[in-house]
Amino acid sequence: MRFEKLDIRKHSSQKVAELLYETDWVIFNFFYGNKATTAKILEKLVRLGENNLGHEHIYVVTQDERVIGILLYFGGNHHKLGELKFLFKNLNLIDAIRFLLIDLKDSLILSYLKKSDFYLAGIAVDEEFRGEGAGGLILGQAINMARQRGCERVVLDVALDNSGARRLYERTGFKVFNKKSFLWFGRRIGMFNMELYLK
Repeated sequence: MRFEKLDIRKHSSQKVAELLYETDWVIFNFFYGNKATTAKILEKLVRLGENNLGHEHIYVVTQDERVIGILLYFGGNHHKLGELKFLFKNLNLIDAIRFLLIDLKDSLILSYLKKSDFYLAGIAVDEEFRGEGAGGLILGQAINMARQRGCERVVLDVALDNSGARRLYERTGFKVFNKKSFLWFGRRIGMFNMELYLK
């Protein structure tokens, strides 16, 4: 397995989009109905770049040239206003509004970030390769990246019902520092906010 920066000329941006879908599939299905429709929009954002889902924020894990995992990351000082302008410029009005609503949902349950934080916005491993070390590889490399950048804390969010991922994060040293949830059309959705201090 190799951990490397996403190269949209070399790696499958469609597979990356499908893995991004896995990071928030409940909400994506609510707005887009299915994985295929969502992945088309996500792939466009990945390929365009200069947005929170752009290729410049993504690393991939590959095996035999096949993308089997992803890391979506950014620093704590990303610009929300710039992101909204980008969405309304590059997506149709309905899709831009959908992503605005997703961002509003996220603001209710995701971690509050400081400028010195390194945020793991999305980690996903192809179902076929889970349990083979790709998740641990992603976490280890992400922590190294945060250290190299002089960050004080690595932060991530894990869905309340994703006990497998939470166990992996806790084995790596992350601790829950908050729990947020709300009712979404009769279903409680939420996150454990987790952190790992580097200093």
